[in-house]
This record gives sequence, C-alpha cells and structure tokens, in this order.
Amino acid sequence: MEVGVRVECENPITGETRHAGSAYLTYVALDADRRPHAVPPLILETEDDRRRNREAAARREARLHERRRERDSQRQGQSE
Repeated sequence: MEVGVRVECENPITGETRHAGSAYLTYVALDADRRPHAVPPLILETEDDRRRNREAAARREARLHERRRERDSQRQGQSE
C-alpha cells in the first residue's frame, strides 16, 4: 500500500502556512512469518481513485525497474 504525505509548516506569528515537503510511504502486509502477504485490492470508486491508482502503479514500476537496474549493475561489478 502506498500512502501520500504532504507536510506543511506554519509561521506561529502570522499563521501563514506553506508546503514544506511531500513523500510517498510504502507499506507491505506481512503474514505470521513476517513474509509479504497479499491483501484484497482497493475498491476504486471515482475517477480520482482510478487516476491515483494508475500513478501509484507507475511509481511502483519505476521503483522495481530501478531496483533491477541496481542489482544488475552490482552483479556486473562482481563478475569483473
């Protein structure tokens, strides 16, 4: 599961707020043996839900691609 987080800061004197940072946190469900465990898919009810789900899938694919690229690069370095 991916959760988007937006952090805002506030000037205590003026009350003005501004965006301080954003991040996506990834959570993995674990079974009793602490291994990843599948969970039921989300129910996507609105077009906004579907858009966010597509964007999350794209971010996940990019993370996995980067992980594979790094792993392949490390393997090449070990075989030289």
